[in-house]
Amino acid sequence: MDDKLEDYYVELTTRLRSVEAFCEFLSHGGIVRVADKDGASFIEVTKIMLARQRQEADAIRKTRRTLYPERADDKFPPSRSRH
Repeated sequence: MDDKLEDYYVELTTRLRSVEAFCEFLSHGGIVRVADKDGASFIEVTKIMLARQRQEADAIRKTRRTLYPERADDKFPPSRSRH
């Protein structure tokens, strides 16, 4: 696989890890609150955020599976660096 394709695979996997970690945080009691504008009261939007993040994770998985079918089950590829 050329470097650009490998870089994009790593990018997708990194994004997926991040989204999955946030979902895990929310699933275990994390709370998200937002205010519509400065000075407004905060409202809890945890359930909405969790649903959105799960959709995003599904979309990333689908993209990764489509572009890299040979690595579809490669959930946590080894880290690499180019120093």
